[in-house]
Amino acid sequence: MARIYDEKTEQLGKLLEWASGRDSTATLLIPDLQRPYVWSPSQVTLLVDSLIRGWPFGTLLLWFVRNQDIATIPARPFWTVFDETSAASGAQVGRVNPPAEFRMVLDGQQRLQSLLLAVGGDDYGFKRPDQKWCELLERDKPRGKYASEHWSHGQLCLDLVEFERQLRDGRNILEVDYRDALKWIVRGPTDLSSRPTSSSYKRPLDNASAEPGRFLRFSRLWEWAKTQAGLFEDDFSRILTKQLETHGVPTERRDVVLAPLARLLMTLAQVKQSKVAFLELMPFDEDTMKSEVYTDAIVNIFTRLNTAGRALTRQEITFAWIKSGWDDSRTDNKTATACFEDLQRGLKAAKLEIETDELVGAVSTLWSIFRNSGKLLTSHDLLRGEKVRPMAENLVELWPTIPSILIEAAENLDQAGLVYKKHVRSLNAMIILACWRGLGIAWASQSTMTVLQKAGFETQLDAAFLKVADRWILASQWAGVWGTSTEKVFAEYVSQLAELWSRLGTMTSTEVLAALDERMITWLDALRAPAVKRISELDVDDRGRVHEYFLPLWIWHRLSRERWDASQIPLREEKKRRLSLDVDHAVSFSRWQQLAQMRPTDGSESSTDADTTTVNSIGNCSLLEKSFNISKGTQTLRAFLDQVQQFKDDSMTVEAWADALHLGKPLLDPDRYSLPEISGAVRERTLLIKADLEAYLAGQVARVDLAGR
Repeated sequence: MARIYDEKTEQLGKLLEWASGRDSTATLLIPDLQRPYVWSPSQVTLLVDSLIRGWPFGTLLLWFVRNQDIATIPARPFWTVFDETSAASGAQVGRVNPPAEFRMVLDGQQRLQSLLLAVGGDDYGFKRPDQKWCELLERDKPRGKYASEHWSHGQLCLDLVEFERQLRDGRNILEVDYRDALKWIVRGPTDLSSRPTSSSYKRPLDNASAEPGRFLRFSRLWEWAKTQAGLFEDDFSRILTKQLETHGVPTERRDVVLAPLARLLMTLAQVKQSKVAFLELMPFDEDTMKSEVYTDAIVNIFTRLNTAGRALTRQEITFAWIKSGWDDSRTDNKTATACFEDLQRGLKAAKLEIETDELVGAVSTLWSIFRNSGKLLTSHDLLRGEKVRPMAENLVELWPTIPSILIEAAENLDQAGLVYKKHVRSLNAMIILACWRGLGIAWASQSTMTVLQKAGFETQLDAAFLKVADRWILASQWAGVWGTSTEKVFAEYVSQLAELWSRLGTMTSTEVLAALDERMITWLDALRAPAVKRISELDVDDRGRVHEYFLPLWIWHRLSRERWDASQIPLREEKKRRLSLDVDHAVSFSRWQQLAQMRPTDGSESSTDADTTTVNSIGNCSLLEKSFNISKGTQTLRAFLDQVQQFKDDSMTVEAWADALHLGKPLLDPDRYSLPEISGAVRERTLLIKADLEAYLAGQVARVDLAGR
């Protein structure tokens, strides 16, 4: 293949003109798949400081695009105002969409965007919550009823008071510390949130209108730094004399800063004219290469490009292809981005918050099942347009069904009390479960059933989901199937779902439900042995690791009506406090040590000889209110429970609650028992818990809290 790039240079000022669209429209754009802008205002100031000192801007990688048929990867303009107060991300450079010829920034967008926010224009800058400005400036966060809602639009300005102070200290313009001399300033009331503030509210940024003549917009200095040949310091002094007077700078300050500012303008003019090196990917040329070869090469570059230490993910590349081939006319004129954002909002409403990458992974899995014979895209496929391009067209066809598949699965997970990253610790486990149920939804969408029949079928499908959801999630996690060979195992599950989908077409609704049930039972039977082994070996030797018992205890509390009734008593000292449970000891580590050190008075064997290895066993743990912190103290479990409001109100006795959770008297009142007796009670409870969990994994017992749902 012929070389597809050139080594070029361009003046920094010209690059910024391309990005800002100052002369016409923006002709330097950012691919949508690039990571979001992440620099802080202080990093922008450091960049400007570096350029004034003559330090290099760094190299760039650009892609010159001439043929729109090749420009399949969507692009956007640079920000004029980067807005961190909402999901909108701020205002963009205006442009016709898109120009006939333009360049995409593949590497270097953070630096170009940062400099543009500093010098692009009078209104360019950051719109941030006041609390974030305070964090940046290391100031006390504003307080008050609406403190979190206040924002400030900061623009980069030169503080002439600080500039003069450093000059009087004998510094020249290259010795000035611009980290102090350059500040983010609000220009007036329109740059502040309109919500009224209290008299004591302290804004994080200085206001230029409060001190006329003190702050000069840095964008103005950049504009005054003319680059035409034949200009000398006197010429810049003449420009500044008029501008400083118009700006209201006091005469005595003008006398001090005029000459240094003229030299600063000369320096900025040099910065504008400094050459920036970049590699430019050439536009497509049909005389030298095939379209598929060229496009695949571009995607290859995207996948291998490392931007600021973060490689682009497979999901980002996949989403770029999806967006490039999306037919808006078939989705109510909504772009792929809008459709995915709508789906994310729907999932969030169902209490499932996942990142775009994760959502792309779930959607592409559904595509693999329904349209690609269960074959997942590989990294190599992402470089082959003919493999991945059909996905967008297929997804548009599937889109009426995909949101319902994922959102309804999320609603079912919420109904089952399964929270992502708390109970569901494997995204793959959740995706497979959603796809398993999704086969039934997709089948129903193509069937000839009446509305009532479909409603009945979906009710049965929901019941089937609730019956197995937690066991599938927990068993697959405990069995370790999502470990080192995750991709291979995941691909096998997807392949089996695709095979099942190919057989559902001719089945009745009863047969579909039976086939789904059979598939899940087969999976659970295969997971049972390794999951049981994990539970049987479940022991930690460090009190800091007892949180590993959270999921086993969470499900164990739900396997008995008596236990579940006791578990629902809010273990809090005040009625208004929010309930928050975590794994805690019944007999604290410190109390255990005290008991081990006690010497009997009757001459019998010392309790120090008793087994103390059981203190961190699951039998000595339970789900308790976080504020208890039993493990960090020496109080008994009864001492904590006596403070619980519900026990004070006699809704249940402490003894009845402890009996329901098999926390016998040695664990409730350890002071009345020897350490061997306490250890024996812990071991007995450990065996009971593990036996119950093994019966649960075998399908012999089920959750009582879901009965009737």
